[in-house]
Amino acid sequence: MASIGPSSTGHRVLAAVLGAQVAWWQLGFAVRRAVLRDARRGRRFADDDVWDTSVDWARQWLTAPRWSRAIRDGGAVVLAVVCTAALACVMAEVDGVVALSGAVAGCLPLVAGWVLRQGQHARALVRLQPDARPARGSPRIRAVRAVAVLLVTISAATMLIVSVDFERSRRLDCPRFALDQAVRRWWETEGLGCPAGDTSVDASGLRSTPWTVPEQHSPYGQDNVLYLGPAGEPVLILAAIFAVWVAHGGPTGPLGRPLESITDDTTAFQNFDGGSIVVRSPGGPAEALLGQRQPVVRDVGSPCARTDRPCVTSVRAEPGGVRIGWQYGEADAFNVSWWPEHPADRRFTQREAAGYEYVLTDLRPGVAYVVEVAACDKRFLRRSTCTWPSARVLVRAG
Repeated sequence: MASIGPSSTGHRVLAAVLGAQVAWWQLGFAVRRAVLRDARRGRRFADDDVWDTSVDWARQWLTAPRWSRAIRDGGAVVLAVVCTAALACVMAEVDGVVALSGAVAGCLPLVAGWVLRQGQHARALVRLQPDARPARGSPRIRAVRAVAVLLVTISAATMLIVSVDFERSRRLDCPRFALDQAVRRWWETEGLGCPAGDTSVDASGLRSTPWTVPEQHSPYGQDNVLYLGPAGEPVLILAAIFAVWVAHGGPTGPLGRPLESITDDTTAFQNFDGGSIVVRSPGGPAEALLGQRQPVVRDVGSPCARTDRPCVTSVRAEPGGVRIGWQYGEADAFNVSWWPEHPADRRFTQREAAGYEYVLTDLRPGVAYVVEVAACDKRFLRRSTCTWPSARVLVRAG
């Protein structure tokens, strides 16, 4: 067999042996682009061998049997969908339904556009042949194409809607309940756990929604309650603590409004305006401590009790802000979070740090900020895995 080159009879040999499709692609991207550019300008390509191969491909593309075209176009769709869905499932850990419907929604328009574009290229080449018939399709063919485009558009849109709706409603296979709009917005933003009942209002006007969270996020119990304050701000409270709080009169009782809380593998408590409620061990009773708030921060100079999470060891003021340092083993990155200590101003800020120090900037002078750090390991096309946040420390700007 002759060698294959842009000006060689080998193209004809290849077309005869392996078919016009393979010969066309073997021309190479640059040659194909040059052939199509000349065809759009109404002239044949200068190399006769390349031109003959191009016309053979164009005629084969336009006159192939219907079953052949169905296999060609359908095979391209199936291959693109399967590869994309598999990549999303394996490397990004996307749910199978979401990955499949998302792949269909993305690949269908792309493959349909590619098929239409190839047809346009083929007709442009055939029109330049002396024996070419008019390239205009019959009304029936144009109607079939219009219906096909419409079906592709509807299918892609439907699969996209299915994908988004499934991902939004799945939430760990969450059941559907009647939720307040503020609760639904919080859920869509935070994405933590599932509602376990409808939003309800008791005789005193206290609005709450039963809630469950994954076990790894709440070692002191998966049963929680999402409380809606007077301004509509949701606060997630352990069910055992919520029951004791309601028994003491809720927000109008001596404990007052809920403030900050700590719930991890070592501690569980909820501070209120007038005290705190503490659960000292998983499964233990909740104890109300009127007039006693629990400390939410540790002294920077105190010993680091845990090695499974970062520990803030230094805080020093600098002209541009406050530099904090911490100790921990190896990690790909660290999430540094801080917010004002005052309960009336809870603007939460989070930044990623590559090293073991970070400078907090744009702090308001004289304001105390609560700071915590979590270590994270990044994974390719997957969500990062992070440790529990460090014990919180208090820093003051200015």
